[in-house]
Amino acid sequence: MTISETAVKGQKRQLILIFCLWKALLFSLAVFCPGPGYDTSALMLVDSSTKRHKNFLSLSRTDRVTMNLLRWDALYFAKAAERGKVHEQEWAFSWVYPWLIGNATRCKCAHVSDLFGDDVPDTRQYAMVGIGTSTVCHLLSVLVLYRLLTVTADSQQQRLVPFVGAVLHILTPASLFLSAPYAEALFSLLNFTGMLLYAQARALAATQPPSFREDILKLGSGVLFGLAALMRSNGLLSGLIILYDLARYLPHTISKQLTVHDVRRTTSTIVAGCFVLLGFVWPQYLAYGEFCTRSTELEFPPWCNRTIPSIYSWVQSRYCIQVLRNSFQPRLHGRSVPHSGTTVVPGISQSVTNHVPELALPQLVLALAAITSFHVQIVNRIASGYPTWYLMVATWLTNEQPTSSISKSRSRSQWVIRGMIMYGLVQGILFSNFLPPA
Repeated sequence: MTISETAVKGQKRQLILIFCLWKALLFSLAVFCPGPGYDTSALMLVDSSTKRHKNFLSLSRTDRVTMNLLRWDALYFAKAAERGKVHEQEWAFSWVYPWLIGNATRCKCAHVSDLFGDDVPDTRQYAMVGIGTSTVCHLLSVLVLYRLLTVTADSQQQRLVPFVGAVLHILTPASLFLSAPYAEALFSLLNFTGMLLYAQARALAATQPPSFREDILKLGSGVLFGLAALMRSNGLLSGLIILYDLARYLPHTISKQLTVHDVRRTTSTIVAGCFVLLGFVWPQYLAYGEFCTRSTELEFPPWCNRTIPSIYSWVQSRYCIQVLRNSFQPRLHGRSVPHSGTTVVPGISQSVTNHVPELALPQLVLALAAITSFHVQIVNRIASGYPTWYLMVATWLTNEQPTSSISKSRSRSQWVIRGMIMYGLVQGILFSNFLPPA
């Protein structure tokens, strides 16, 4: 029996309450951090006077939160929102997120100016709008993940697993990154929503005759995956879900046993995949037009003459990982992807059932890349936008079978939760003080 609508509403209210309490705690930590940190880039952007350190101590609580969350990549996002992308290295970051923040800030300030005669927005105001946007997107992504886990989890797991999984997303080790002016929260919202639409399309295909609603849901998932790829380039990995879906139709295609409905489903799947690819290629196309067609041939950046001229890969290799160029980089080795809808966890007698196993594909590839290449901070940030690990840990925590193996697994999972909470709190403090490894 599925969970009732009354219980769903009650659990959503609890999720919102937990979210507000957790965010209030993180923001309190940010407020009471002692100062601008050893890197004063943010402070210099909003106050060019020689008394900026003294002025910082007299800021309001709201302004101090804003300043303490204007850290690391948030500086790029805030400045890009204020005046657009100017430098080549800024193309390593999403241009859609600062474009949204910039327009929202200017729209807000235009209304305020009409009433109070306020002047044009400064960097701090763009950061404030970014913080509000990211926080709201994180809350929405929590609710979407709750719905997604309700759709994909087994009927016996629908009472607690979606709720616990959503709570885990609230307490994610990404911590203040999902409230700072970063694209992670919006990416999570788009990626989860795309997976939700895809899971709903699969559910319709399994229980009802072929319909155009199924095709619309499939196309909608492709559009959202494409938008997620605009937020972060790893959004392209969600295209593996569409590719997996397309592979299911290959046997019918090879044997020429496709029905009209199969042709329609295949077409909608291909179009959805094109949307995902477009979300990754479009920024590269815009950058090519910006740097490779408006200069003389002698002034072209080196990446313009490559077979596949990608500014993202060029910027990453030249500006972000230049120090690691001479380091040994182990090659990634492929792994077989299980085709069963049931994942059996060692030491757990009850299996974790996921009716849409292909949703794990992007996270599997991401995990393989993380093992060889990623910093732990990057892993925490990116993993916050993928549902599989929330489902697994939530299932371990809610398994009620009274066996010794279950008790040990639950105990380990509880320590994982304690570790997440402690890491989130410490990370919030480090982030607000501009200290690594935040």
